[in-house]
Amino acid sequence: MKPFLKIVAIVGTLFAGIGAGAYTLTRYPSLVSARYTVTLATGPVGSDGQKVLAAFIRDLSAEHPLIRLVPIPTDNLSESGEALTEGRVDLAVVRSDDEAAANGRTIFVLRQDGVAVLLPPQSKIENVSELAGKKVAMAKGVDPGLLRAFSAFYGLREADLIEMPAAEFGPALKAKRVIAALATGPLGPGLIPDAFAGIRKSFKAKPSYLDIAEADAIVARVPAYKAIEIKQGTYGGTPSEPDEAIHTFAVRTLLVSRASLPDRVAGEITRLLLTTKAKLVATLPAAGQMEAPETERSALLPVHPGTLAYLNGEQESLLDQTVNVYWLAVMVCAIFAPLVGWIASRRRLRRSHEEGAKLRRVVELVQVIKTGTAEQLAAADAEFEGMTEWLFERLAAGEIERDHFQFIERIIAQARASIESRLGKEAAIEAPSKAASKPRLVSSTQTDTLDPAS
Repeated sequence: MKPFLKIVAIVGTLFAGIGAGAYTLTRYPSLVSARYTVTLATGPVGSDGQKVLAAFIRDLSAEHPLIRLVPIPTDNLSESGEALTEGRVDLAVVRSDDEAAANGRTIFVLRQDGVAVLLPPQSKIENVSELAGKKVAMAKGVDPGLLRAFSAFYGLREADLIEMPAAEFGPALKAKRVIAALATGPLGPGLIPDAFAGIRKSFKAKPSYLDIAEADAIVARVPAYKAIEIKQGTYGGTPSEPDEAIHTFAVRTLLVSRASLPDRVAGEITRLLLTTKAKLVATLPAAGQMEAPETERSALLPVHPGTLAYLNGEQESLLDQTVNVYWLAVMVCAIFAPLVGWIASRRRLRRSHEEGAKLRRVVELVQVIKTGTAEQLAAADAEFEGMTEWLFERLAAGEIERDHFQFIERIIAQARASIESRLGKEAAIEAPSKAASKPRLVSSTQTDTLDPAS
């Protein structure tokens, strides 16, 4: 094989091996490594989401799964989204209205923060639109995105929103400094039921929630939010609170991955979150808000295909993935085998052409042996000697079959024997003629006899 073809074959094989290895490592990491490490931006330390994920990671490490999560705390959820967008982490906790949620792939819903409008007992307000132009209490730390969408839809002026601690809602409503109170928080234990309890304590009577009937219209304006229901009895109590389902809208806190995260890894994380949720709720009530994402493929925020496959029962088993890898290897071989065969056939064709050319030259030299002069015979013998060296080089390199070598070598040997025989005959014929042409030497006795003076 020529050096160029050897280099091409080696480089091609090397790249094919690297490509197959990279594909297997990224798509099927469990076949290559015992564990797959994933970095996770958890949000600020001490937040409910960070606590839940810290407990999840702790329980996860005790089970020694294929996935190992490495937490990376951030100052806020916006920074987590930036870390994911810039590729510094594999997973991040982000809000649904963050750009990172649209660019990434949703794996799990960690919590939902909704809007609640609280009214004092015996309030005559029946629709949120009646709040426009009136003073409304607003809890400190209210979600700015939800507040902005709520105020813009119902025309609430910033000057009419009075910020205060949720614990002061009851006295402010009782003194009629405000006609309603606005709070945002998780759909579970948290700010909303605490504010409700504070109002009830001030009035010694049960307040009520105002239904946000236009929640779907608000979500149509801001698709990153979701229209939801606070189901009857969500906040517990006797009697249960609320006493009927309430329509509202919420921003979701999501566990989002980079789009290139392997399907198998995303599906495994989803499975682990679902299986450990019950254990986490026992110590962290906030974990009860965790839920799997919607499986509709038309959702605004794309769900990771690996998560969808697991939730729909379509996730490939390890055996299926192994078979896929084997089939991939077969396909690669099917592609490269014809190329290798073509190269080999070209080499054989080239060698056969060289062998044919040598044989044709032998035939020409045989004619020279029959009729050539001594000089031509000597040149032919030298050429046969070069052919013999060529044969031995090809045999040593494995580029000629042994029977072909023996066949050509035998013909060359016979031809060189014929040349030697012809040269011998030529030498025998020329010897007498050379002897006859030499001058005869005359002895002194004969010279004296022939001398006239004698």
